[in-house]
Amino acid sequence: MPRRCLVCCVFAGFFLTACTPEPVKNRTHLEVRTQQPARRPVAPMVRSYGLADGQADRHLLSADTFIQGGDNQAARQELDLINEAELSPEQRAKFNLLDGQIALSMGDAEHAMQKLKMVRPALLPTQDKINYYQSLAFADLLMGDVLQGVSARIRLGNLLQDPQQQQANISAIIDMLSVLPEEALQARPQMAGELSGWMSLAKILKQRNQPGFDVNGQIQQWRQDYPGHAANAGFLQAYLSTPASASAEENVSEQVAQAQQSEAGMIAVLLPTSGAYAPAGKAIKVGLQAAYRLAASAAPQLPLKFYDSAQDDVGSLYQQAVAEGAKQVIGPLVKEQIQALANNANLSVPVLALNHVDNLSQNHLYQFGLSPIDEAEALAVKALHDGRQSALVLVPNTSQGERIGNYLATAWQNHGGTVAGIQSYDPRQHDIGAVLNQLISSSNYPGAQQPSRALLLSANADAARELAPQLKYHQNTDLAVYAMPTIYSGSPNPVQDAELGSFEFCDMPWLFDSYFSGPLSQSALQNSLQGMPDSLSRLVALGVDAYNLLGHLDQLPVRPYAGATGHLSLDSENRVTRKLVCAQFKGGLPVASGFAE
Repeated sequence: MPRRCLVCCVFAGFFLTACTPEPVKNRTHLEVRTQQPARRPVAPMVRSYGLADGQADRHLLSADTFIQGGDNQAARQELDLINEAELSPEQRAKFNLLDGQIALSMGDAEHAMQKLKMVRPALLPTQDKINYYQSLAFADLLMGDVLQGVSARIRLGNLLQDPQQQQANISAIIDMLSVLPEEALQARPQMAGELSGWMSLAKILKQRNQPGFDVNGQIQQWRQDYPGHAANAGFLQAYLSTPASASAEENVSEQVAQAQQSEAGMIAVLLPTSGAYAPAGKAIKVGLQAAYRLAASAAPQLPLKFYDSAQDDVGSLYQQAVAEGAKQVIGPLVKEQIQALANNANLSVPVLALNHVDNLSQNHLYQFGLSPIDEAEALAVKALHDGRQSALVLVPNTSQGERIGNYLATAWQNHGGTVAGIQSYDPRQHDIGAVLNQLISSSNYPGAQQPSRALLLSANADAARELAPQLKYHQNTDLAVYAMPTIYSGSPNPVQDAELGSFEFCDMPWLFDSYFSGPLSQSALQNSLQGMPDSLSRLVALGVDAYNLLGHLDQLPVRPYAGATGHLSLDSENRVTRKLVCAQFKGGLPVASGFAE
């Protein structure tokens, strides 16, 4: 097991290293954020950034201060007050950097990457350049591009002056590379010398615990090959003399102890604890463990044993778990792994996969995920129940947006509704209002009577807020908006969400205390959710239901289960379907109206 192999968590711990007076050790990025550091005086900051005394500068300064203090909602509000068209190139670089940092704090790596790609780092002062490359490295890692993240860390290292910060950055680079398979660490000729040196070093460190491997001889040869390399100083000796992290050892000991608790076997959980999907795996694990503890408090339970699905071939991992006594398997999470498991593994032990692959059906393989198919179905049922007769479909022009558009149109037509038009918009061009107008003007209806219409919308919160003012113009045409749950963060935010007017959406009961209460409710698990991005919190509910469903799979086709993620049933393809709670924004707060059925 490589040193500090849980790279996403460890890397996040170094995310703000260069911004702190002392190195951050053994803390996650989110723990650092919640410390609420003292805010910097305004006047010195203005001088340090070279900002003029203007309104945009003051909002940028306030947003930066809020981000440093961990208040990202207040920072977002400050940026929303800025007219981007009036910014100078330097201000625009700063604006996009702050926007990207806020997106990262919410776990939205795609939006963060879009913003960071718009930054010209040459226009930033030194401290902002440091923040930029830290953010870029973190976004690359969340997107699964380890080498790009390492390249950003290398550029960051050239900016750092403090020796402790330099050492922390070197550790982060080694930890990022440690999760790559050995064949990926072969230095390629076209790589720059420094990156090639990092990969060569990471390969040596990855093999250092193998029997017969001469790590000292390999390190000596590496020093000769890369004499001027950043790691070729006192760092290597300190790194090699440090034992594996205590947390990793504790996890192994905990798993061994659990396996010994019961001769009857255990429940194997195949989740990513390293790589790009590690944050999602961690959130699901929180839910699984909460449900397990509650059940174990009432009666003895088979222990949970966790396997890192990012490290091995999933078919081999499944067979290993079965050989070690697994009676049931939860996971994997990634669609490609579910497909591979269905294609190649002899499923002698039931599997509850945590995602959905279309047109996949296999005995002993159950699929349970937060599928947009269920969300599209709920919107169609709700809108038609409200008396809407015709639908306009508006989705992003991405592959995911195209799939959701198909789900929405299919669900609407399956319930007897008429689709009057489908359009896609480009989230990067902020053209959603213009596309809506085009969609409305191009829709045709038989006869002179215009039916009561629904706009079936797929958008994130920013795009939905951009669209809301446009819809006020069409209110007198009896057009109601039914949106996918991506418009709602999962936590009430009446200030920002007031812009969403009376949009309706359908989501999991777990978000509404009146529909899912008790010791596994969102309110009851607040301590476990501290520091977790809103974008991941729904996965905690997925973990809660995944554990509780194990004892209900046989009865699920005829007896639905009232879960945190919905009223759950099983269809003919062994997919767990969800009935959702619908809500409407009123005064910026979502008010639930009941299940869509």
